[in-house]
Amino acid sequence: MKKIAFLPALLLTIASSAFAQEQDFSASASYAFESEFIFRGYQIAEDTFTPSAEGRLISGDNIYYLGVRTAMPTKKLDNNRKMHEYYAGGEIALSDLVTMDLGISHYQFLPFSEDASTEGLLGFTLNTVLSPSIAFYSDIDGEMTTIEGSIGHALEIDQKSAIMFTGYIGTSDFYMGSNYAGLMLDYSYSFTRYARFTVGARAASLDPDAPDDGSSLTESDTRVWWALSFTAGF
Repeated sequence: MKKIAFLPALLLTIASSAFAQEQDFSASASYAFESEFIFRGYQIAEDTFTPSAEGRLISGDNIYYLGVRTAMPTKKLDNNRKMHEYYAGGEIALSDLVTMDLGISHYQFLPFSEDASTEGLLGFTLNTVLSPSIAFYSDIDGEMTTIEGSIGHALEIDQKSAIMFTGYIGTSDFYMGSNYAGLMLDYSYSFTRYARFTVGARAASLDPDAPDDGSSLTESDTRVWWALSFTAGF
């Protein structure tokens, strides 16, 4: 019942704030492929298609979003799980310097219908060089939390191309509790204002806590992989 009541309340708050000001709507869809499916440092699968779609409403200095992301592995690993994420939220300008991200996501890991969770997001970003941010994630039942910090920067090469860098570090109860860190480096080329192609490299390191059962899943794991995507919208 808490899950059912929480999501409409959040969406109603976001919607009432958004439509109080002048709006501008945009939408995009992305079809992407990654040679590894890594979630919070943990490898769930290998070669994976990751299509997504998102709508964004710009209202004054605030941005409100609604979208879906899917991960569809092509190679069997960890029972060949597929992940669907449905999410909604808002990026609220608290000042010229600070933006707050308030959102909610529902995850489904198929084919196991019981492997689903709904979590809230509270994040803050400094609108300065490298855009440092910190995000707090907690599922509705309070059984799993994640804290993640990140920085990022985009270097424009010319009017159509740019190089983007993102680094992140976090700690999570996902995968029996673990610390993780990662890097992303992408080259993006825009065919038009609304269509772009991106290719990049990824690296992530996982340092899991020792489980109580004494199993062997305690060794650190570092992985390097590649990704590409095509995004179009309006």
